[in-house]
Amino acid sequence: MSRDVIAAMTAYTLELREAEIKLNQNESPFDLPRPLKDEVLARVAERPWNIYPDFESMALRGALAKAYGYTPENVLVGNGSNELLAAAIGAFVGPGTPVIFPKPTFSLYEKLITVACGTAIPIAVDPVTGTLPLDEMLGAIENSSRADGLPVVIVCSPNNPTGGVLPPHGIDALLATGATVLFDRAYGDFQEGERGLPPLHDRLVTFSTFSKAWALAGLRVGWLASTAATCREIRKVKLPYSLNIISEAVAATALDHRELRDANVARTLTERARVFAAMQTLVTPCPSQANFIAFTSAVPAKTLFEALAARGVLIRDISSAVPNALRVSVGSREQNDRFLLALREITTSERAKGEG
Repeated sequence: MSRDVIAAMTAYTLELREAEIKLNQNESPFDLPRPLKDEVLARVAERPWNIYPDFESMALRGALAKAYGYTPENVLVGNGSNELLAAAIGAFVGPGTPVIFPKPTFSLYEKLITVACGTAIPIAVDPVTGTLPLDEMLGAIENSSRADGLPVVIVCSPNNPTGGVLPPHGIDALLATGATVLFDRAYGDFQEGERGLPPLHDRLVTFSTFSKAWALAGLRVGWLASTAATCREIRKVKLPYSLNIISEAVAATALDHRELRDANVARTLTERARVFAAMQTLVTPCPSQANFIAFTSAVPAKTLFEALAARGVLIRDISSAVPNALRVSVGSREQNDRFLLALREITTSERAKGEG
């Protein structure tokens, strides 16, 4: 039998549906160019596949260190940033450890806290503001500090699923309390005025992914940055051989073509602004610095979700986390136009019913 805390949990799930326009998982609409795919696969084909990957993934860690001004000892890589988050929580959270995080946020955090037997302390987020509740988080840190240690903070900024961000210098303020901060910047590349990764600190672990701005979600590559001492502690918990040779080779190659990532981000920001403005005439979108937009509507969320799906447009129902809310990924211009057309048809029809 599983432990009681596990038996009481639900698994992280996603409803599987087919749709012509898929805007439900915050994926990039821009694939890696075929010539680059062919180049990497040809190179990997020359390497023996019966031999395990490099135990320390030094090629990719070295490429990331070079790209971001670190040393390889400051970097760990894994099978998506989720694996690395699980390892970091395993390293820093134990029975009774207070863990503070904004909510709603990525639901996996709370599950990992529960598995580690930590004490989850959620801080309510108001999606309409476009910011995360820094002052309330700082107050919770002060109130939950213990004689035997300070809390851990997990913060996703821009936040999934709301799109809000920490106020300026928010990471510095959290670190100043003495807490350990696990900073998930999966969507950080889409933040306007984004200034890059924060400086290294023993109590700060910054998580990044190749799944969003780099458009490599199908390869599951994530990485973290921290001081060498902190990376050594997380390394003790991290699973070995978690990154395969193909994913590592493609990610390293992508770093040599940053112009592709920059173009992906630029197009997404342009489309986000256009889609947000159009949505304001139909629904109530929440301010977003990510590659998605959360919104509410006069139409019940589940009704709107099903009506969009019937028109071949799949988005995400987040009403269990944010009352009557949905979330749509920013896709290509063509995908976004299909979404906006369907949204206009549905909201107009429902408004007419209400007036009839």
